[in-house]
Amino acid sequence: MMALPYASSTAGQAREKEIRDTLRSVGASAVGFMVDDDADQIVAQFRLHGREITIPINVGAYEAAWLRENPRGSRSRTSEKDHKAKARAQAERASWAILADWIKATVAMMAAGFVDADTAFLPHVRTPSGARVIEALADKNGPKLLPPPT
Repeated sequence: MMALPYASSTAGQAREKEIRDTLRSVGASAVGFMVDDDADQIVAQFRLHGREITIPINVGAYEAAWLRENPRGSRSRTSEKDHKAKARAQAERASWAILADWIKATVAMMAAGFVDADTAFLPHVRTPSGARVIEALADKNGPKLLPPPT
């Protein structure tokens, strides 16, 4: 089994400037970030070629994966609370790193001519209703335009 990627990331939210600079290099504007504690996610939003783009990153999903890979042993010297706090801190750092690297890779694909901006960010483009394209195409409760994943 593959080790959990980004389990040793250290930069965390410091990658925000790198993400902003990378997006601006391809013409993005109105670049902003939000930490949504209610939804347990980091959200990157920007405008690119007239399209509003929203990319949510689920911090809680990474935290759960880290806890599965790093269970607290019965002989552990750390409390359950401290172990969960460590998982949360690493999840936040890893989430920023994953977002930064994904944006950099996506922009590199655009620069190389592999994809255009619409293709690169299509799932995250906001529709006139405010939903992201992927939300308009697929529904967790059943198919809209895409069948549910198998």
